[in-house]
Amino acid sequence: MKSRFLILALAILTLSAFRAQAQVDVTINPVGLLFGGINVGADFVLSDEFSVEANIGYNSRTDDLSFDGESNEFKYTGIPIQAVGKYYFNPDDGADKFYASAFLRYVNRSYKEENTDNGFNDFTQSRIGAGIGVGTKSVSRSGVVFDFGVNIGRVIADNTKFENENGQEEASIGGLIFTLNVVVGYRFGA
Repeated sequence: MKSRFLILALAILTLSAFRAQAQVDVTINPVGLLFGGINVGADFVLSDEFSVEANIGYNSRTDDLSFDGESNEFKYTGIPIQAVGKYYFNPDDGADKFYASAFLRYVNRSYKEENTDNGFNDFTQSRIGAGIGVGTKSVSRSGVVFDFGVNIGRVIADNTKFENENGQEEASIGGLIFTLNVVVGYRFGA
C-alpha cells in the first residue's frame, strides 16, 4: 500500500514539474478535520474549461465502549484516493464557476473490534468506483479557492473480508458511491 502512495505522490510532482507555469489549486476539506480525518487535493488546470484533480485522505478513530459489562475497543481507518476530471461551463478566470465532472475512486477501509471477553472481529474492504458529478468553484482576487460539488457513482470492484475467531468470510457488497466535496484552498500560478 505504501508503494501506491509513493507512486501517486511522484506522479503528482512530475505533472506539476512539467506544468510549472500552470494554475494549480491546492485544497483541503475543513469538514473532514472536524471528524478526525484529513483530505487534501491538487486541481491541475489544463485549460480554461478543463482541469484534473487528484486527492487523498486519511481517516482514523478509536472508541472504547462497554456493553453489559463487556469491554469493546473499536478501531477504524480509511484511505480514499480519487481522480476527477472537471469541465467548466463559461469560466471567468479559468477553471471556475459551474462544472460537470467524472471521477474514479479507490477506498481502503479497515474496521477492527476487540472484545476483551469474547475475541475479535475484523472487517476490511477495498473498493473501486466511478461516476459523475456537478459542482461550482469560485476563486477570489487574492487566490483563495472555494469548491462545492456532489458526486454519485457505482462500485465496479469490491473486495470485502470479514474475519473473527471462527474463521474468515469474503463478501461482495455492491452499491452506490456518494461523495460531497466541500473544500477551501489556494490557487498557485498565472
